[in-house]
Amino acid sequence: MTAPASPDLRYFESGEAFRYIGQIKDKFQQAMEERRLGTAAKAVGFTGFYKIVQAYKKANSEQSMKIIDMDNVSAFDVQPFELNTKTWHADETGIWRYGRGEPVYACTHPIMPVRLLRGVDTRQMKVELYFRFSNNTKREWESIIVEMKDIASANNIVNRLSSVGISVTSGERANALVDYLRDMIDTNRDVIPEVKSVSRMGWNEEGFSPYTSGLLFDGADRFRKVYNAISQVGSMDAWMAEALEARTYSLVARIVLAASFASVLVEPLGCLPFFVHLWGLESGSGKTVTQMLAAAVWANPAVGNPFFPTFKGTDVGFELLAGFLHSLPLFLDDLQLKKDSKGKVIFSVYDLASGAGKLRANKELGLNYTPEWKNCFITSGETPIVNETDGAGALNRVIEIECMADQNAIRDGHRTANVLKENYGWAGKVFIEKLSEDGAVDHAKALYDDFFRACMDNDTTSKQAMAAAVVLVADKLATDWIFHDGRALTVAEIGRFLKERSAVSLVARGYDILCDWISENVNKFQPEKEIGECYGMIETGADHNTAYINRTAFNRFCAENELPPKGLLSHLRSQNLIETGERGYTKTKRIRGVNTNCVWLRMENPDENLQNDDFDLPL
Repeated sequence: MTAPASPDLRYFESGEAFRYIGQIKDKFQQAMEERRLGTAAKAVGFTGFYKIVQAYKKANSEQSMKIIDMDNVSAFDVQPFELNTKTWHADETGIWRYGRGEPVYACTHPIMPVRLLRGVDTRQMKVELYFRFSNNTKREWESIIVEMKDIASANNIVNRLSSVGISVTSGERANALVDYLRDMIDTNRDVIPEVKSVSRMGWNEEGFSPYTSGLLFDGADRFRKVYNAISQVGSMDAWMAEALEARTYSLVARIVLAASFASVLVEPLGCLPFFVHLWGLESGSGKTVTQMLAAAVWANPAVGNPFFPTFKGTDVGFELLAGFLHSLPLFLDDLQLKKDSKGKVIFSVYDLASGAGKLRANKELGLNYTPEWKNCFITSGETPIVNETDGAGALNRVIEIECMADQNAIRDGHRTANVLKENYGWAGKVFIEKLSEDGAVDHAKALYDDFFRACMDNDTTSKQAMAAAVVLVADKLATDWIFHDGRALTVAEIGRFLKERSAVSLVARGYDILCDWISENVNKFQPEKEIGECYGMIETGADHNTAYINRTAFNRFCAENELPPKGLLSHLRSQNLIETGERGYTKTKRIRGVNTNCVWLRMENPDENLQNDDFDLPL
């Protein structure tokens, strides 16, 4: 459309003049034509020309589809799509706009938001940025996923983006880059795709990550190597051959394999996290390779890689890794790396078995993200992971299996390990696909109820029965869905590794430890010896043996053995194992001529029925 050189009054009254101006894309040319036609309108007696021009532009903008001016679009080479850049100039030379008559740069190289990610768990938004440096002759983009808060302030954007090489400095440039990215996201919401994302593995409202399509991983960079390790490599047949062979001769391998599958059943069955721990002093019993066989169900099983670390780590690190895996099993090797100089294990089973990390405040006096998990921990070491002074809460959460060198869990460990490093990740994907079918979880729940009742009849605690039942369900399903070898575990086979109620009861164990301590220190219970330390005295009779223990010495004994003194005394009193006054737990006894506050302990063997399967003594 062109305008006549000498327009008449009819040209303006028909509106043709305004339609002509509206179709001019070049802003400079449009302004020049407005001026020329404005002069012509005045000459032919048409009034209100400029007011009508502005009204026409506004109406045309509201009634027609949004048109991006070709002078205000991104012009990066090989860009995934064009952005409406508003007042910004965005091309291979960088990002800038005019400010106070001169260019203000936001970045000296291409950078653009290309995807918005909405977390299915947190509902928080993240953004994926593409960026490229000027020396990249192939015009290949690099990418980074950042939280919205990372690009919302100058300080945050410098800290987050400069670490990957993006050209951003504090001050005016940082503020400009914040404004540019915010403008691009706000203006181009109809262009930039929004996708659902996850920052952890396992069950979520969309399915099971990483096997559910349509979910993008937006997790922290520190977990990206773990995420990449959870993949399918080699062939399932090669892994299957190793697993089937091990199942023919190794009960330990069958249990550990089952525990690996059982991890993803913890949440659907409403159970608590638990441990399966392999231990043995002798090297070469196959503990680590057995773990590798189970780890290869899901991911790269090489020891020391991100999916299969050792115990050489911090408590916070273990919490974060457990939170990231969430439903997948966490494997840890070499418990001896978590021992102090005296050989004592400094690892808390109960902290991880609780299923949640510690509450931690941030510098704004709010609460940091607290990771949660619902899975199984498969560990190994030279010694048991719990000892006799641990509370029932810890003992209940662990199935411990002693491995003997003359009964190798894996016969040819070197060959098997090499095969597993090249073939992994297939069985877990198949198991999840089967478990996601209609009715599969209900079937698993029915199996669990039957196995749990059977385990409870095996004189074990409810939490031990829970862990065993989950393992039995997983092995039954894996046998039917994957192995097809008819070697599903039985209650009797796993029952030999479950703790009896009396072994878990801290009351019974505390009483035995106390009696052993008295026997060990019998010379210090002889007040007639006027020289040396005295813990109390012992009286023997035809129907009783009573130890009168100085309360201070008793408290010291409890501290050395990590037993809560008040809790232990409360339960000894409830079982009539101590004689007390009307109040409290002690009575006075004259020792070396001094009235002494003592614990009056009956030395008879405790009642065989003394049980407390789920009680953790109060501090």
